[in-house]
Amino acid sequence: MHHFEFEVPGVETFTFTPGQFVSVIDRVDGREITRAYSIASPRDGNRFELCLNRVEDGIVSPYLFGLRPGDEIEIGEPIGYFTLRHPGRRAVFIATGTGIAPFRSMLLHHLPQTQPRITLLFGVRYEQGLLYRDELERLDQQYESFRFIPTITRPTESWNGRTGRVHAHLDEALGLRTPDELITVDVYICGLKEMVDDVRQELKKRGFDRKQIIFEKYD
Repeated sequence: MHHFEFEVPGVETFTFTPGQFVSVIDRVDGREITRAYSIASPRDGNRFELCLNRVEDGIVSPYLFGLRPGDEIEIGEPIGYFTLRHPGRRAVFIATGTGIAPFRSMLLHHLPQTQPRITLLFGVRYEQGLLYRDELERLDQQYESFRFIPTITRPTESWNGRTGRVHAHLDEALGLRTPDELITVDVYICGLKEMVDDVRQELKKRGFDRKQIIFEKYD
């Protein structure tokens, strides 16, 4: 996994809504190839950041991993609807792997401004895969309205935190004290298709309406 920082030349402000993505454009043998990547940063002048895995047999990710400082890339306009729909409502974010990217963008933008009640449940295989862990732990300490819940599926003996898949910690993340509270929560899910589909089913079993479940799949 790698974190990339870019500047957009010729503009003072690179406009996007936190949670949106850009398409990186590459050309191979005369063909235009595009891949979508969620923006991993809040709005910051003409700058934006990406976070992604290198796919060994992929086309665009090896190209990005081969970039050097000062190299240029071509991107499309930011698009996408995986954004915070109701900033005044309580939200639960559920991410695995690089699915953390759009949530980082949302958190760094919204927490300093409106301080919405947000819980982030973030699952990875190994401890070193907890991207932005220090930053997320600082946000947990800084904002009473934010709670960070990491979990590891392949922990080492030194890991003292939660273990298992995100599914095992859904009830803790939702934090529903009474059945009536269910209608006050929106759940956002981002990661690989299997995880997203499984969590959606678990939420529907608990009585969540489909309009309360916002998701984006990375495969």
